[in-house]
Amino acid sequence: MANHPYEYKVLVEYISPDERGRHPHFTHKEDQEAFAGILNDVFVNLPKSIPEGWDVISHSISVSGDSLIVTVLLRRPRDR
Repeated sequence: MANHPYEYKVLVEYISPDERGRHPHFTHKEDQEAFAGILNDVFVNLPKSIPEGWDVISHSISVSGDSLIVTVLLRRPRDR
């Protein structure tokens, strides 16, 4: 891959309930609103997490157990 013109990096953010043993119900309006607010904060602050020269290529939000996982794929031109 040394000849590939780009470098890639992945940012990952795990969002879990604050209370131990609490299991969010994504069908409950209160839990939906809480996670939407947290996701909004993550994406508002995302530009601060991206190093200079990197571009966002894609992002994903997935659910695993009681947590949301936000992944962001970054790319920049490889130094030649």
